[in-house]
Amino acid sequence: MKNVSLESIFEVLDPPRGFSPWHGGPTLMGALRGVDALQAAWKPAPDRHSIWELALHIAYWNYSVRRHFDPAVPKGFTRSPSNFPQNPDTSDKAWKEDLSLITEEHNKLVLTLKAFPENRLNEKINNSEKWTYAQLLTGIVVHDSYHIAQIQLMKRLYASLDKAKKI
Repeated sequence: MKNVSLESIFEVLDPPRGFSPWHGGPTLMGALRGVDALQAAWKPAPDRHSIWELALHIAYWNYSVRRHFDPAVPKGFTRSPSNFPQNPDTSDKAWKEDLSLITEEHNKLVLTLKAFPENRLNEKINNSEKWTYAQLLTGIVVHDSYHIAQIQLMKRLYASLDKAKKI
């Protein structure tokens, strides 16, 4: 890649091994490392999202953005409802399966974005008059970073709770 701005975006979206972003924040998979199913399913309040739901939300939007960059991507996210999928099965097995889905959606997005012709980034998406591909690319990086920060905060909050309150 020749575009310095584009390279910077990929350093945040998919940093090379050993790279430490200036803000010190982790990638999504870095934030989820060591989180078990119980912690992932915990909600700070009944009307709030869990780490699990936030991670699947990120995976959905990675899928959705990928579809804009590659219209050949089949319609239909594998979890439902798509935007904030529910997790009725909160077992360790289900968490590991969803971690695989989250990783897979991220990796597919990165591959799709890296293959996208750089000279098309300033085009409007699907001839829309709202956003360009560059704006969508920037948006998904900001979106993911925002929710990764939420996950980091929830991990700290969870760790500070009494054992009885975690159930």
